[in-house]
Amino acid sequence: MGQSCLVLVEADIFVRHPLAEYLRECGYQVLEAANADEARSILKEGSWAVDVVLADANMPSENGGFALATWLRREHPSIKVVLAGNVATAAEKAGDLCEEGPHLSKPYDHQLVLNYIRRLLATRK
Repeated sequence: MGQSCLVLVEADIFVRHPLAEYLRECGYQVLEAANADEARSILKEGSWAVDVVLADANMPSENGGFALATWLRREHPSIKVVLAGNVATAAEKAGDLCEEGPHLSKPYDHQLVLNYIRRLLATRK
């Protein structure tokens, strides 16, 4: 099996970049996006076989992480989606409490994220 590809969607570069570097050091291909629109562009381009999208649920825009997760589940159902942060608040703002899905609380440490991604990918097949 080849290297798994992740899209890390986080507005705060001081959170996003160190986590992306850590995941790269652990053998993952990581594409970084500062917001949901950048993540959609990466996925629409189709150049990458993305396995997991990890997105901040509470990105500062109406088109934030929860909306991205809803779009991904509809348009790319094979991609695993993980939201980070206060998912219930993001779901409430989006008007849909039914699709919270897998999530991580913030702040989180890099090892926790790595373990979570490994478990997700292990259930893929």
